[in-house]
Order: sequence, then C-alpha cells, then structure tokens
Amino acid sequence: MDLAEAYEFLQLGDAASSAEVSSSFRRLLKEYHPDRNTSRSEWSHRMTVRLTEAHATVTEYLRQEELFRETLAGELAPDPDPGVDQGFGYSLSLQGQIAELYDVLLDQIYDYYNYGMEKIHLRQEGALRYRYRRTLRQMTDVVEGLALAAEWPGSALQYQQLGAIRDFAAAFYENMLIRPKEQQVFLGEDHKALQLYRQGSEALDQAISEGVLGLQMEGGRVSPAARDRAERSFMVILARFPRSPHTGETLIKLYLLRALTGLCSFLESAAETA
Repeated sequence: MDLAEAYEFLQLGDAASSAEVSSSFRRLLKEYHPDRNTSRSEWSHRMTVRLTEAHATVTEYLRQEELFRETLAGELAPDPDPGVDQGFGYSLSLQGQIAELYDVLLDQIYDYYNYGMEKIHLRQEGALRYRYRRTLRQMTDVVEGLALAAEWPGSALQYQQLGAIRDFAAAFYENMLIRPKEQQVFLGEDHKALQLYRQGSEALDQAISEGVLGLQMEGGRVSPAARDRAERSFMVILARFPRSPHTGETLIKLYLLRALTGLCSFLESAAETA
C-alpha cells in the first residue's frame, strides 16, 4: 500500500498530525471489529488487515519526516564556541554545515527529477503528490538551514560558496511552487509564448541535471548549451510577449536560471582548483 492509499484508507488528508492518525486508526478499528460485523467476518478481517497496513505506512512516513527534521536541527545547532581554523577566517564548522546541507539539497533535486515532479500536472495526483509535498517541506528546511549557516563565522570564499548554494536552493524552491494553469486553449501570441516557455523549461531542467547533479557526480565541466537555450526562450517571452499569461512563471524560471549559472560557475572554478 502506497502513502496516498494509506491516507485515503485512514480517511485523512496528507497534513494530518500523528494524533489525528492515531485517533482515526482507533475509530476505524472499532468500526471494522469482528464483534460489530458478525455477518461479514471475512470482510471485517480483510479491512482490519488493510487498516493496520495503512496505519503502519503513515506512521513510518511521519517518523522518518520527524527524524529528518531533528537531524537537520541538530546539524544546525552551533557549537558553544565554533572554532575558526586554518587562518584567513576559514571555519571547519561552517564547511561541515555547508557540505551537509548541500548533500540534502542534491538529494531533493535528484528525487524531483527521478520521480518526474517537474511535470506539474502529474505531481498533483496520487502518490506523487505526497512525495512532492514531502520534497517541498524538506527544501524549505534546506533554505532555512542555509540562512542560519550564514550567521556562522567563516572565510570570504566560504560565504561565496554558501551564497551560491543558498540562491540556487531558494530559486529552485520558488520553481517548485509553480502551479498548473487551468485547462485552456492559448491562441496567437499566447500560444507562441507557451511554446517558448515549454522549450525554455525543458532546457532549464536539462541544464540543472547536467550542471548540478552531473557536475557533482562526474566532476566534469558543464556545457552552457542548455542554459543558453533556456535563456533565449525566456528573454524572447519577456521582450515580445510581456503581457502573456506565462510572464510570471517565466520570471521565476529566469531567476532560477541566473542562480544556476552562479552556482555552476562556482562549482566549475572549484573543480579547476581542486
């Protein structure tokens, strides 16, 4: 039983608390109890088994989510006396925080593309909706964690690294919040703008995959081709179709593209000096 089915079986929404999950479980357990269903004992047994499975699925999901939050909070708790090491303001403590948060960020981006969450219509349905919302919550924690890490002492280079990662994480989070438009037919200039928006979005997704995940795993240089295609598409929309219904989303995508460029530039320069 997947998470979406489990919530539905418990007659709960995905924002239900642990207390609400337990309350619904107890209520339904009484409803399906054999003593109250003497004329349909097989059905009662089957429903009780499914109820137990649903409760276990949701409980484990909530436990893992709480564990993630506690772990992240513990990682961000500053030492009583964060040491500044290696001269020039370099801090091993800050570098550890940056590395941990960047790894979490990469995990969320990997899941985002691996499960097809960039397809905004699909992520509104079924099990993918719950995975998307969980990823969104974890991205929120990453963005907040990076903001807290900026208060730690460190070197100018570390703050540059932190700023590039933080800008990209915040932009990617805004990109994740883009909602699907209502089903409608776009004609004329609006249709042309939509085509450009789709082309630019596909190129941007490719650039992120190559520029962030690819560089991290392979250590190679990033081809600017996809980034250039995305930028051309978005800039044409703003220049030729400024009143298009896609202008708002285009600005968010362009914001993400600029943040991606800044992050890739830092990663590429770091790879060259490594």
